[in-house]
Order: sequence, then C-alpha cells, then structure tokens
Amino acid sequence: MSPSPSPTAHRVATLLPWLLAPLLAGCVSLGDKPVLAVYAPQVALPADEALPRLDASLAIAEPNASTLLDSNRIAVRPETSRLQVYAGAVWADAAPSLVQAVLVDALGEGGHFRAVVRPSDNVGTEYLLRLDLRHFEVAFPESRKAGMAQVEVQATLVEQRRYRVLASRRFRAEAPAGRGKLAEAVPAFEAALSEVAGELRTWVLETAQAGSSGR
Repeated sequence: MSPSPSPTAHRVATLLPWLLAPLLAGCVSLGDKPVLAVYAPQVALPADEALPRLDASLAIAEPNASTLLDSNRIAVRPETSRLQVYAGAVWADAAPSLVQAVLVDALGEGGHFRAVVRPSDNVGTEYLLRLDLRHFEVAFPESRKAGMAQVEVQATLVEQRRYRVLASRRFRAEAPAGRGKLAEAVPAFEAALSEVAGELRTWVLETAQAGSSGR
C-alpha cells in the first residue's frame, strides 16, 4: 500500500455543491461555500513471518451495516443510547466500503494469500470473508471521561467451492480518542482498525489452513 500523504489524520479538504449545505450547519465556511474535511483512515500491518502463507485467494465482502452506520458521516455516541455525527467532516466513503477497502489492502500485504480481492472483482477465490459492521464510532462510556474509537465486526469465513462455513467470530477493538475531537478521533479509528485487521488476518489464515488440512 502506498504511504499516506499525511502523517496524522490524512485529511483532504474539498468543496461540496450547494445541495449539501443543509448538512453542514455550524461548519467553517470559505466565502459562501461550505468546506468539508474528508478523512481516509490508513492501516498498514507489520510483516509476521510466523503466520502461514496460503496458495489460495480471499475475497472480502463489503460489510453489512445498520442504516445509522451505512453512511459516510463520522459517528459519535455521546451517550449510550444516542448516536450523532461530526459536523463538517465525512469519511472518504460510506463506512462499510471504507472498512472493506482497508481490509483488502491490509490483508493483501505480506504475500500471505495468492490474492485478496473484492467479490465485485469477479475473480474466482477459494475463500470468502463475510462481515457485519456492528460498531464504527467514537463513544463516551459512562464510566470514562475520555472518548474511545470503537470498531466491531462479526466475521464469517466461507470455503467457496463447497460453500461451507469454516468458522465465525466477533472482533472488537477500542482506542483512546481523548476528548473526541477529530484530530484525536481519526488516529484512534486507525488504531482500532489496525488491531481488528491484524486479528482478522491471523484468524483467517489459521482457520483456512486448518480447514484445508482437515479435508
């Protein structure tokens, strides 16, 4: 994966049409046009020679998500029962597509698979990773004053040729987000995503290897 152009939040400012103006109440403006900060989290997994290398390809499906999370708005949960979004900032893509892209890139590094692709690439693969995105927000738990970026996915690994479910497991990670300001929240999302991606990589490789040897 190519290096990020920014060492911290990887932010790009872009101007949006007038149609988006109602969504930007309270945002900083440049002249008479709203300015929206666009964020794209980056994840790079360190090489791990202890992990197996499989002569097999993996497809990672776009995660299913609730209506509240299936958006490019950056979610924040100030209270357990209340979900809001940051004003003046969005993800570069809807959260499920963003998570899919991060995982395809992260798991594709290191040569552990023959290839890691999306199902829409129309490439035959031995394994399919299906995902449900359960949490992708900054939350402020009642017991803590600091915010925490929370990433949680339910993963199911399927052997494509037999359409056989090999295993299913939930992965969850949290990273401190300070007071929840965007400058702290975005790196926290990256840290939580990195942890989830690393655990997913290990689990997929070991599960696929065990399933292959057990045929």
